[in-house]
Amino acid sequence: MTRTIHTLLLPALVLAVACETSSRPSTTEPGTQQVSRFAVLYEGPELNVALGYFQATRSLGDEWLILAVELTAAAGSGNPIVDHSEIVVITPDGRHIPLMSQEEFRENYAEIRVPLERSLRTLPILGRYERSQMPCDRWFLVSPFGGFAYEEVAVNTFQVCSGPLVFRVVGGIQPGRWRLVIDLEESRVDIPFVLEAEQYR
Repeated sequence: MTRTIHTLLLPALVLAVACETSSRPSTTEPGTQQVSRFAVLYEGPELNVALGYFQATRSLGDEWLILAVELTAAAGSGNPIVDHSEIVVITPDGRHIPLMSQEEFRENYAEIRVPLERSLRTLPILGRYERSQMPCDRWFLVSPFGGFAYEEVAVNTFQVCSGPLVFRVVGGIQPGRWRLVIDLEESRVDIPFVLEAEQYR
């Protein structure tokens, strides 16, 4: 039953938002689909990822890139482990920026709290269409009063793990083609997304 659900997840999600995305260019990488104006869905051999970047489009010029992300295991992949140290974004000019540490996240939480909350309002993406999956309580970055942060998050097919991914961009966030990259044991997640200067207005 789980395999059937995941096989149908991406087509159902794409069809549900087809009207919204008809005027938007879709990504061309295998396994990647633009599912709404500010959201991309990736379906890979180990991991399915939903990436929301509404807040990022409002933050051009700022140093904090905030992405709202959901993770769940691909059908038949077992329980892949996502390591904090293997998550980066690649800027339009080719720089690799690592996911900020939990310590840095808490130190700067007061400054980023409002855009962080705004970003997370775009979730759920996966959960909106696959209601049989339960939320998990494991994530890489948590608020000062939010409990325990994980260096490694094990994902499975019956839960969706979600939360913010925050990156400090020295020199400010620039418009252009960005990529979220997650290296796994047997594959690499590579998700492009485009930030446009007037996109959210």
